[in-house]
Amino acid sequence: MTRTLSVRARVPMRAGSGPERFVDPLLDDLARRGPLSRERFSTHWGDPAALAALADRKRGPLAAPLLEELTAYHRRLGASPCSLAALDRLGRGEVVCVVAGQQPAPLGGPLYSLHKIAATVGMAADFTARTGAACVPLFWMHGEDSDFAEIRTVTVGDAALSLHDLELPALAHRDGGLVGSIARDPVAGIERRAIDAWSALPGGPQLDALLARIGGVARDLGETISALMLELFAEQGLVVVDPRLPAFRAAARVVIDRYLARADSLSEAARHAGAWLEPRIGRRPLADASLESFVFAIEDGKRRKIPLDEARSAGASRTLAPSVALRSAVQDGVLPTVAMACGPGEVAYLLQLREVFKGVGVEPACPVPRLAVTWLPPAAVSLIEQSGEDAATLISGADAAISRLAALAVPAAAREALAEAHRAALEGLARVSETARAVDSSLPQMVESARAKIDFQYQRLSEGLAGKVQKKLERLHPEWPRLRYYLRPGDRWQERRLASLEPAAYRGLAVAAETCELARDHAERVARGELDHIVADL
Repeated sequence: MTRTLSVRARVPMRAGSGPERFVDPLLDDLARRGPLSRERFSTHWGDPAALAALADRKRGPLAAPLLEELTAYHRRLGASPCSLAALDRLGRGEVVCVVAGQQPAPLGGPLYSLHKIAATVGMAADFTARTGAACVPLFWMHGEDSDFAEIRTVTVGDAALSLHDLELPALAHRDGGLVGSIARDPVAGIERRAIDAWSALPGGPQLDALLARIGGVARDLGETISALMLELFAEQGLVVVDPRLPAFRAAARVVIDRYLARADSLSEAARHAGAWLEPRIGRRPLADASLESFVFAIEDGKRRKIPLDEARSAGASRTLAPSVALRSAVQDGVLPTVAMACGPGEVAYLLQLREVFKGVGVEPACPVPRLAVTWLPPAAVSLIEQSGEDAATLISGADAAISRLAALAVPAAAREALAEAHRAALEGLARVSETARAVDSSLPQMVESARAKIDFQYQRLSEGLAGKVQKKLERLHPEWPRLRYYLRPGDRWQERRLASLEPAAYRGLAVAAETCELARDHAERVARGELDHIVADL
């Protein structure tokens, strides 16, 4: 767990520069300030003067009740001195922040959650270096979400690369309930099963101790994820915001009330922006139906979408929470956010919301492509080193890489003997075809039919030789046949399925700081218009 982190490859995400599977047109447009970003976003990550000016405009103290509640929240969840100091400076208006948001999910949720939060650390450091404005990383723990299906399942791999899909029981959640409020017991059950799967990996004992510590302070899933991230990024001074806090809801109500005063025109503007985007990106990120109302009512721990008339008639004592169409404006209106680590989905809906931000009087954070990483387990590294395969090719086709290695590993004598026999058979048939023509003009066609069948059989012999060698390779390396499922589980990106804690099972808790180093370099490269998918060794 003290091995130096090795970056195996940086795969360009721009069309024509790397494998098509890695290309993401929206993120590439954002990194290079393409036509969509120029049209819809006011600040670009590569413009330090504009970023510094944004920091000057957004810097300011938090509301005193909010700072008080956040401080108590951090202390109760065991925040480090670095995080408490960062929160204090944020509260007093001395610093700005880079934010990433994600719904809470067991084991930290999918891997991209870890990458997003690491991205805020790297971006905050790069922001300070390039602008001179002090900046801290911040995680918005979106415990007010109610989509249980989206956060219910997480996947972990064991030492043999067998995957285990772990699922919260249906009874852990009630319809419309906030996912952040899911009780600790079912979450702890998933954690125990994950520790069992990771028991033979180097970082298993550290994770076991970490999850035990968090279980001692967290009361629900939301606090579990807040405490987890505060510990993983303790030395980086991460600050966490839980929008369920009463003081945050009070501060958010200012932005929500501005929306309610202009709700009809803002809905229409967002629909118009969606119609403008559709021919350019192939979809409307926020469907028209989702724009009828931008708010939910929070009642008895449940979230319910309410019509505008009901929202407007609700008194100040009624708890309202923003939908996706207003959440980012609330975030950027309450907090001094200067940048936001974004995946493609977030970039898409932010493209549709420019007029919403303007309508509620909030200056948006600069969107920045988040860090993207695929992690190679030792079995993948050994396959690459024995086969000479490119890492990006291996991710897209591990089985094919094993087959190519097996074909090359067939003993030369057997391969040459088969090739010679194949050549001799074809040459012999060619002579038969030539001489048979003198007997009857139709005979060469019969010989050609026989040649095709013989050619097929020789191909089968060649595949049979390689297949026997492949079976031997797979007996020597039993994890290799499972690589395709580990690197592309369900044929999706690894970071969308495997748990955020998976790399720590291999590299220990230090992997969070190591990922932040990758993220700092990523932030610098994006500022130059370069966007890559990183492939790193576990």
